[in-house]
Amino acid sequence: VGIGGWEVPNAPTEPLSVIGNISSSGDLLKTKFVQMTNSSSVIDTFNTGSFRSAKYVLQVTSASKYQVSEMLVLHNDGTALNTEYAQINSDKTFSTNFSTDVNGANVRLIASSSFISCSVRYDRTIIPT
Repeated sequence: VGIGGWEVPNAPTEPLSVIGNISSSGDLLKTKFVQMTNSSSVIDTFNTGSFRSAKYVLQVTSASKYQVSEMLVLHNDGTALNTEYAQINSDKTFSTNFSTDVNGANVRLIASSSFISCSVRYDRTIIPT
């Protein structure tokens, strides 16, 4: 792999060059903003046939209040499990809870909030098997 700044003979001609085989499948890194439209919303899904786990960094915002959380989501056939590592609430009246389930061929990340006018920003990293 060559990443920019090469000053040697036969150096890569592009800022990122790969010599040899590479492979990638699906949507490994995804950042998205989701506006919740009701008190419980599916904010993301990933395919159970392709991936077994994902890591999320989540930020929920409503007016000047915010909440930050990090979670690991795993699935085993028809069961999805999530572990939250950190949750910071700016106000005890503002709370968003996250849950997971398997629906058909997809793991779903579900946000449930006391404020339906909140938005969720997430960074999802798929952990390939």
